[in-house]
Amino acid sequence: MARPRTSLLGVLVVVLTVAVLTGGVVGWQFWSTRPQGSPVAVEIQDAEVSPSLAGATVLALGEATHGNAEFQRLRLQLLQKLPQFRALALEEDYGSVAQVDEWIQGGEGTAEDAVRRFGFRLNQTAEMVELLQWIRDHNTGLDEPQRIHLVGIDVQRVTANKEISLSWLETYAPRLATELRIALESWTDDTASDPAVQDKVAPVVDRLIASLTDGDGDGDGAVRARDAAETLRQNLELQQATNYARTRAELMAANLERTVVEQAGRGNEHTLLVAHNGHVDKEAAAFAHDDLGSLALRRWGGAYRVIGTEFHHSRLSTGQGADRWEVSIDNPTPLRGLYTGTAVGWIDLGQLTGENRALVERPVRMGSAGEGFQQWQAWLPFTNSVEMVPSRSYDALVLVDQATPTTPLG
Repeated sequence: MARPRTSLLGVLVVVLTVAVLTGGVVGWQFWSTRPQGSPVAVEIQDAEVSPSLAGATVLALGEATHGNAEFQRLRLQLLQKLPQFRALALEEDYGSVAQVDEWIQGGEGTAEDAVRRFGFRLNQTAEMVELLQWIRDHNTGLDEPQRIHLVGIDVQRVTANKEISLSWLETYAPRLATELRIALESWTDDTASDPAVQDKVAPVVDRLIASLTDGDGDGDGAVRARDAAETLRQNLELQQATNYARTRAELMAANLERTVVEQAGRGNEHTLLVAHNGHVDKEAAAFAHDDLGSLALRRWGGAYRVIGTEFHHSRLSTGQGADRWEVSIDNPTPLRGLYTGTAVGWIDLGQLTGENRALVERPVRMGSAGEGFQQWQAWLPFTNSVEMVPSRSYDALVLVDQATPTTPLG
C-alpha cells in the first residue's frame, strides 16, 4: 500500500518543481524587461542634434525594422534638421537609386513614379514618396553644390546599372555599346545568381569598365556610368563569394567611401547613411564579421556617428518581393523607461548620466527585423532581437512606442 503514496509524492514533487522553475523564469523575464531609468527623452520634432552628430562626415541612421513608417519618416526629419547633409546614401541598389535621383534633380514624372524605380519593394512606400517630393522641392532653384542627392551603395541588382553604363557608352561609342548590350542581354536581376550567366558576362563587364575608363567625359554622367559599371563587377564578386554577408558588407563600405570622396568633390562634407541597425552598428553585434558600421568606424573614427532606432510595440510591413504581409512584435525593452511619455523619443546617449548612463552601458536585447520576417520569429526573442551594449553601438537612440507599418504603393 506504500507504493501508490510514493508515486503520488513523486508526481507532486515534479509538479511543484516545474511550477517553481516556471514561476522563476516568468519572474526573471518580468524583472529583466521592466522599464528602467529615469525619463529623459524628448519627442523627435523637438530634438536638437548635438554638434558631434551634426558635424560627422558620415552620420548613419539605422532602422530596427525594414517595415515601420516611423523609421522611414526619420529620414526626412533628419534632413530637415541637418541641411548641411547633402547626400543621402541608401542600403539600395546603386543603379536604381541613380534613376530615382534623376527625378529628384528635375526629371519627368511623379514622385510615385520615382519611388517605383527603387530596386527593393521595402522602399516603394508612401513614406518614401513624401521624402522624395520634399527633396525635389527643396532642390528647386538651388545651385548644384547645394542640392541634395541620393546614392545607392548596395550591389545586389544589375539591370539598372547595366542600362546606365551602356546608355552613357552609346554617347561616344555606339557600335561598341550595341555589341556589349547584346552580350549582356541575358544578364538581369532575375538571372544574376546563375553561375553559367556569370561566367558568360564576366569578361564583357571587364570590357565595359575599360571602355568607360578610357572614354571621354569627366562630368556627372561619366562618373555615374563608371560607378554603375563598377557595381556590375561588384555584383559578380558578391554572387561568387564564399561568405555572402561579409562580402556584401565590404562592398557597401567601399561604395560608401567612394560616395564620400565624390561628395567632397562637389563641396559636400557630410553624408547621411540609411540602413538597417545591424549594418550601421559600430560593433556589428548581429554578425560574426565586421559589417558596414564597424568598417566605417575603422575608416572615419569619431567622424562616423550612428543614430540607432528601437521600438516597444510594432506592426511592420515585410515580405519577399511583391508578396507583402504584416507582422506584430512586442518588445518590452528596459530602455523604454528612459522614453516614458514620448511617442517617438530621442536621446543623445553621450549626454546621459548616473543610472541612465549605467543602463546603456550594459548588454540589452534590442529589437531587429529584416525583410521576409515571419510571425513565428516575432514570438521568439532570439529571432527578433540582438544583444548589444547601446552606448558602444550608437551615439543617439530613437525609440518608437507604437510603431506602425509602412504604406506600400499599389
